[in-house]
Amino acid sequence: RQIPGWYVKIESVSPLNYLAWRLEHRAATPSTKEDGTALAGELSSMSEPENNEDADTNGTPTKLCCSECGKESDKLMKCRDCKCIWYCNAACQKRHWKEHKKECKLIKKGLQKRGGKLDLGTEKDVGPLGKLPPREECPICMRALPSLECLQQYFVCCGKTLCNGCDFQHYMKSEGVRTCAFCRTATPRSDGEILARARKRVELKDPIALFNLGMSFRSGQLGLPMDQAKCIDLLREAADLGLTTAQYQIGCFYDNGEMGLEQNKEEANKYWVKAAEGGHLISRHNAGVKVYENGDRVAAMCHWRICASAGFKSSIDYLIEDFESGFLRHEDLTKTLWSFYDARAEMKSEDRDVHIAYLKRTGKYREEYDL
Repeated sequence: RQIPGWYVKIESVSPLNYLAWRLEHRAATPSTKEDGTALAGELSSMSEPENNEDADTNGTPTKLCCSECGKESDKLMKCRDCKCIWYCNAACQKRHWKEHKKECKLIKKGLQKRGGKLDLGTEKDVGPLGKLPPREECPICMRALPSLECLQQYFVCCGKTLCNGCDFQHYMKSEGVRTCAFCRTATPRSDGEILARARKRVELKDPIALFNLGMSFRSGQLGLPMDQAKCIDLLREAADLGLTTAQYQIGCFYDNGEMGLEQNKEEANKYWVKAAEGGHLISRHNAGVKVYENGDRVAAMCHWRICASAGFKSSIDYLIEDFESGFLRHEDLTKTLWSFYDARAEMKSEDRDVHIAYLKRTGKYREEYDL
C-alpha cells in the first residue's frame, strides 16, 4: 500500500466564526430526509436463520444483535457477502443498507481475493479491542456529539457545545430571533460583542474559548491583529488544560513548520499522541499511520480499531485493507464493524440529517464531514 496521503489532517477552525456566519445567512426550509432505501438488486443476500451464538475471548457464548434495530436473538440472518453483520429480517437489512453498503462491498471484494476464506493463517494477533475514547453528549438531544468538531457548535454565552443538528433546528424555529439553543441568550450582533463574551470565557479558563481566541489571533478575525505568538500561547494553555483539539492543532503547526514554530516532526507526534490518548480520533488515526511507517503493523491496526469503534470511517477502510491483505482476522474485523455501526448510530438523529441535507443542498457540505 502507498503511504503518501494516508494522514488525515483537518485544520481546526474557530467555531466563533460560525456566529458571524449566522449574522449573514438565513436558512431556507430544509429538504426532507432521504430514506436511504436501496434497490432490491443492490442488496447483498442473507443466509437462512441459524443458531448465532458467538463466543467472547473467554469462550462464553454471547448473543448477537441486529445491526439495524439492536434486537438480541438466537436466530438472526447473516449478510452472506461480508459474513460480518446480522439482521432480524430483510426489512432490517434494507433499512441498514445505506449505512452498510460501502463496507459490505469492500469486505466481499477482500473475501474474493482470499478465495472465500475467513482466515488464511497469516493474520496477526491484535488482542482485544482497546479502550474507547470518552464520548461527550449534546446537552439538548443527549446523543453522542459528532466525532468531527466541524459538526459541533460551541457557544460563548454558556460554554456549551451542541451538535449542529440541534442548533440548526433551533435557528429554523427562532423566526428571526437569534438565540443560543441551550441558554436562549441572544446571539451577538457584532465582532465586538463576540470578542467580549469570548474574553469572559477565557478569564474562566475555558479551554475551548482559549483555543477559539488563539485561532482568531492566527487569522486576524474579530477585529484582532494577526499575532502568531499570541495564538500559540493561547493554544498551549488550552492544550495544558487537556483540550485535545488544541493538542492536535499544535501538532499540525509543528508538522508544517507554521505559526513561528520550527518544523519538528518529533514534537508534532508528541502532541498528536497526547491528543490521541485524550480521545481525539484524527490524532489516533494518524498515530496508527506513524507506527505503520515504522514497521509496527499490529500497533497500527490497534490504533485504527479504536478509531473505527468510535465511528471513524477512514480507519475502518484501512482495517478492511488489512483484512484483504491477510493481516487482520475476520473475527476481529467483525467485532470492530459492530462497534463502528453502534457508534455511528449513537451520533445520528433526524435533526442532524436535516442539517446535513441543508448543507448538501446549499453547496456547503465538505467531503471531510463523512470521515
